[in-house]
Amino acid sequence: MTQKQVKTTTLSEILDSWRYKPWLMLGIGFYFAFSLSVVVNCPQLIIDKDPSYSILFVRVAFSATVSLGLIVMMFLIHRFDVLNSGKWVIAFSASSTSLGTVLLILALNFVDSIELMITATSLVGLGNAVLLLSWGALFQKLSINRLAGHVTFSCLFAAVASAIIHILPWPAYFTVIVCLPIASAVILIFCTDEQCLGTTPEVTWQNGFTKILVSCIIMGLTCGMLRVLAVFGNTAAQNSEFIYLVMAVMFVVNALLLILFGRSAPILFLYRFSVPVFIIGYGLLVLNIAIANIISIACVLGGSILFECLILLIFPYVAIRAKGSTIHVFGWCAVAQHAGSYLGFILGDIFGVKNITNSAEIAIFSLLAVIAFVVLFFFIFKELDVNNLSQKSSESGELVHTTDQRIDYLIDLCKFSPREAEVFRLLAKGRSLPYIEEELVISHSTARTHVKHIYEKAGISSRQELHDLIENSVNSLH
Repeated sequence: MTQKQVKTTTLSEILDSWRYKPWLMLGIGFYFAFSLSVVVNCPQLIIDKDPSYSILFVRVAFSATVSLGLIVMMFLIHRFDVLNSGKWVIAFSASSTSLGTVLLILALNFVDSIELMITATSLVGLGNAVLLLSWGALFQKLSINRLAGHVTFSCLFAAVASAIIHILPWPAYFTVIVCLPIASAVILIFCTDEQCLGTTPEVTWQNGFTKILVSCIIMGLTCGMLRVLAVFGNTAAQNSEFIYLVMAVMFVVNALLLILFGRSAPILFLYRFSVPVFIIGYGLLVLNIAIANIISIACVLGGSILFECLILLIFPYVAIRAKGSTIHVFGWCAVAQHAGSYLGFILGDIFGVKNITNSAEIAIFSLLAVIAFVVLFFFIFKELDVNNLSQKSSESGELVHTTDQRIDYLIDLCKFSPREAEVFRLLAKGRSLPYIEEELVISHSTARTHVKHIYEKAGISSRQELHDLIENSVNSLH
């Protein structure tokens, strides 16, 4: 079988990979912009100065419902192959998030009802969970270069979009944020037929899943506690446009450095860029002056997004030989991040972090946060591990196989009968059981029997595991 090995990446090659469906580069940027505009910038959702519910309650509810939504979705994926419903699931996620946002605006401003508030945050949380996992499923199909370009420009787009919509009058602001999840879902729908242009890497990161989970919890915990601080609330409320502009500048620098210096090892580059961003962000809180606080919060929020993007680049290496699907690995990492943020909110409230106002107390929090990230990046989520992944990936080359080649290989490996091979090809292309029955002119019971035999021979139990098997089959094609 034809194999294409790529040992080095030239500037023209990485730009060529980004030119394919360039609008895809903005896809998850709409999701990031929604999170920044609704979750982080909650005060913008309030028209009057006397909201029925505190901003802290809204942020806590978001973190809790997204975590629960992700757990529910991963259970449904395992049991019922929810993501294989494709466009219907994506449409549900967009409508759920948008409807929840509308109800949230009503609950904050016009309808004093705790039931409505819980319903709103639950709809937004579940919708966000589906969107996030759907993007994770798409990212499995992208080469490392395309994925690096995608997350880089999505970050920049999110910061610029947030800065622009922040200055809109409230009717326009509400309209735009309600439409952001829909825009993200539309791009996802256009990419449901995306072919696998890259491959699952050969190398893995030993204990990588555990290390990433711990990293996500620490990152979410510190960020959650920071958002409880009065200095965060005051700075975000009074200087949001400057925060977003600083984030935009930071993401421009990130994109330029990636193109110029990081294209041969985008994972290692993004790691090296994220580490100082976090440490500088929390370190600047020590100064407790307006301009330093703006840069600090911009670095923390921007660093959180960059860290999430880093996880997107790394999680295929973590999941390659894991028993669970890559979507589950990605999903649990997202759960850890949001659960850490939720825990940070709760601990901040219990220990009175929101009452910290003087410079000495803020400096203590800043010092503890910097120590936490130094320990994280130098002893847990180490550069050596990331560097080894980049070097091994470069040495082994990035092999490109078509979906049909993978299917042919699995048919030979599993020794499917001719009829089972026909059913397997249709299953691999996402066809439903009624479609297979009509296409092959077989009865429902016969089709189910063929599917049962295919699952037994392949050692799988669901459509999701079937698609993961096809994605991971590249390792045996060498």
